[in-house]
Amino acid sequence: MIFIELAKYSWEDSEIKEFFEAKFLFIFYKLTDRGRILQKVQFWNMPYEDILEVKKVWAHTKRLVKAGKIVKEILPNGTRKTNFMGKKDNPVSHLRPHALKAADTNPLPKMEAKTKEMKYSKYCFWINNDYIRDRIYLK
Repeated sequence: MIFIELAKYSWEDSEIKEFFEAKFLFIFYKLTDRGRILQKVQFWNMPYEDILEVKKVWAHTKRLVKAGKIVKEILPNGTRKTNFMGKKDNPVSHLRPHALKAADTNPLPKMEAKTKEMKYSKYCFWINNDYIRDRIYLK
């Protein structure tokens, strides 16, 4: 996710909306003692009401980025706890770090209040794994 673009564009013009409105191909395998066995293959579109749940995560993230309030706290070991929505905060989607190392950052549109920096680690939107299991695999 590029924070400057997130702050700049509306939901209607966002890449994340376009991404989640696309058709997905899911391929499920089962791991056995003989290796992987193909379990299920399915084309799938996210239902509109679930896209609205993703929009909530997107809007929350946009507000935090524009306000410079990404970080909730910095632990003594330097680990940063964010205000981003996690898996428990939304039934469909959440944010996760996407950086390979701490130096993998994107610029911010506003200085982050706790870190006092104009950049932050790369993050991306994810579909919750239990959502995939319950709404796609088990159906």
